[in-house]
Amino acid sequence: MDPRFAGFPRRRVIWGQYFMSFSWSLGLWAAVPVIPILSLQLNENIALAGLVVSIGGAGRFFVSYATGPLLDRFGRRGIGAVGIFIRMVFSFLEGVSPTYLSLVAFRFGSGVGTSIWGAAHQTITADVSTAEDRGRISGRKQGWAHFGAIIGPVVGGAAWAITGDIRVPFFINGFSKMACLIVMLFIMVETRHLSARTTPAPAPVPARESPRPSPERTLAAGLGGVAARLGVTPSAIASMAATGFLYALIGMFAVNLFRATVQDLLLPIYVKEALGFAESYLGIVITAMGVGGLLTSLAGGWTTDRWGVQTAVVPGALAAAAGLALTAQGPGLTGIVLLAAALGGAASLVMVGTHAFSIDVSPLGARGRFFGLTHAAGHLATFVGPFAVGGIADLYGLEAAFYVVGAVFLLMAPIGVLMGIVGPRVRARQEAEAAAPGP
Repeated sequence: MDPRFAGFPRRRVIWGQYFMSFSWSLGLWAAVPVIPILSLQLNENIALAGLVVSIGGAGRFFVSYATGPLLDRFGRRGIGAVGIFIRMVFSFLEGVSPTYLSLVAFRFGSGVGTSIWGAAHQTITADVSTAEDRGRISGRKQGWAHFGAIIGPVVGGAAWAITGDIRVPFFINGFSKMACLIVMLFIMVETRHLSARTTPAPAPVPARESPRPSPERTLAAGLGGVAARLGVTPSAIASMAATGFLYALIGMFAVNLFRATVQDLLLPIYVKEALGFAESYLGIVITAMGVGGLLTSLAGGWTTDRWGVQTAVVPGALAAAAGLALTAQGPGLTGIVLLAAALGGAASLVMVGTHAFSIDVSPLGARGRFFGLTHAAGHLATFVGPFAVGGIADLYGLEAAFYVVGAVFLLMAPIGVLMGIVGPRVRARQEAEAAAPGP
């Protein structure tokens, strides 16, 4: 057993993570389908309804940069609880929004809370994972989230139908966050010490030698590069690639782009407007995506631990690209349901592999900052993706939009190969530095 976990309730923390993933997702997906509908009731403008959907991504993006240092300085449990509390409060406020502008403001506030909790959630996962099980833990956590995404729309729709009140799903979302807050405060324990550096820094190297930079110094360079508009110099890019930071950013951007554009935007419009199916079939399509994701998340976690992250990312990326190209061909009802399941499964594979890779390359002592930045890349996709891909759909058609997102996932195939090469090297270097004696 890893000596870090001596006397530490690791199993309790892991299962607490699973429960929070399920509860968070259930409440979220109870509310997500009715958000644009409530927006249209408050302001009959489809473009402005799209702003309501994406504005939460803006809140998540702008807060991610500040969240990481707070997690490293004050701990995961307390900061994560603050994020959950913020999300809980704004979830309830969304349900009582009297005007369109208030709904926009409350959605932005919800994004702030989601960003803080998301970074804390992933950092805790990294803290309690080992090289032998980080894939399975990530896969199971993602599987519980998919399970919640399958049940959530059913619960939210049933509550709306029984009460006749469109605002009830928002209250379900709020109570689901309350359950997460209870778990964070009374079941979870602080994990920051699990990723702290336990040995002094190596002795200084004479100037004539070229020492290999530590992950912490590389992350600092990456932070400086981000502050300078991501530091688009060859040296900064090479440094980010050598430590895997660049590949983690790309992976998080891709998986969030898929959810924000394909799942939340393109497929609903495509099923209703282009294929001409009734609204009731949309729920079947979205549920099929969740089922596909649930099935592959568990398998992807196992293959990642056994053979490396590339065994999940590469096939997932290729399957997503092929599935999006086939979706653009206008399939029938059976075809679109099968393709939705395949797309959900493919995206889940890429997500599980990316999360496991991020755990591998996250630097000791700076994991909060690392996951704050990688989550910021994902939130950026959530914020700008619907506008960019929606604009392509307006100009060139929905089929072209599917091809563009597919091209992004096609790029993820070679990125997955690089993840499989870089990840073990970075992790081995981190373990060697942690075990090295002081000067």
